Amino acid sequence: MSLAAAAGGILLALAAAVVRRDARRIGVETGTPALWAGLVLFTGGTGAATALLVPDAPIPGVLVVVALGPLLYLLERDDSLHGDDDPDPTRLPSAAADGSPSAEGEAARTGAGDEAGETDDEEVPPATSRDE
Repeated sequence: MSLAAAAGGILLALAAAVVRRDARRIGVETGTPALWAGLVLFTGGTGAATALLVPDAPIPGVLVVVALGPLLYLLERDDSLHGDDDPDPTRLPSAAADGSPSAEGEAARTGAGDEAGETDDEEVPPATSRDE
């Protein structure tokens, strides 16, 4: 067994342990922590076996297979944390955490010009062209 294969196996086991611990900590809604860790091990092992046994396997395809397990877990994790609430198209997910709608952020952004001495009362001169 080569050093790279051993290091890859250790990294794969470490990733599965991290997924299992995190899934247990947040309490994923679908499946069990062991199932998610097993999915990470399965997809990582499948990708590693494909890369080792099929020399002509395209690397992007192998990387997609390896990344599938962690990606599916992260999607389920996000769904477990944010619940099944209907999405609000007027708020960003980061704004939903602190309860401030994006309209307040927009008002704060448009009000930033007032600090520089700009007011809404000033008239903007019409644009001129050089061809006149």
